Formats: sequence, structure tokens, C-alpha cells
Amino acid sequence: MVRIVIVDDEVDYTEILKDYCELNDIEVVGTGHNGKDAVKLCKEHSPDFLLLDLSMPEFNGFYALENIHKTKSVNKIIILTGLLTEENTKNLTQYNIFSTLIKPVDPEEIIKKIQSL
Repeated sequence: MVRIVIVDDEVDYTEILKDYCELNDIEVVGTGHNGKDAVKLCKEHSPDFLLLDLSMPEFNGFYALENIHKTKSVNKIIILTGLLTEENTKNLTQYNIFSTLIKPVDPEEIIKKIQSL
């Protein structure tokens, strides 16, 4: 079974994604709401996938990417973002990003990306 961590500052969106993944036989091993949560959860669970928002208060997605990149504690990262600027796109190239999806994202599209392997 595929194991994932979901990190997004929108609590309701995180819960919707969690429920949708579990309905599709994807195990959600953790959820969080900022980049610090992402780092902690990935170190604890070494998930197959991390679903990560970039724009979050306190510790953003780039904080998470930088620290997760050092530990190599996740196999694939899917970025979920509502705003993909030219600067963000450039900064993402230094990380091994599996996919970048622009919000609002249909949960079915996320499931297809995860199951595409």
C-alpha cells in the first residue's frame, strides 16, 4: 500500500484529501499544516509521497523542501499550490519534484498521479 503525508495550511482541504486518499486505498500516515510539520512527519514515517503546499504561514513549503532534501526521507513530492510564480518554478528545479499541481486540484487528479507508478 502507498503511504503518504499531506501538508497544507487549509485544514479542511487537508481532511478532504486525506479522506479521498483513504477511499482509494492510499494510507495517509500523517497530516500537517506547515513546513515544520512536513519535515517532522517525513522523518518519522518515510512516506512514499508527500503532498505539499508551498504557501503556508510560519514555515513554508520551501523550508520543508530544503530540510527534507537533506534527509532524503521521502520518495516522491507532489507540490500543491495556488500560486506558481516564475521565481517559485525556478526554485523548485533544485529539488526532486515528482509533480506540481495548481490549486484548486481535483482529488482524482492527485490519485491518478500517485497511482501512475
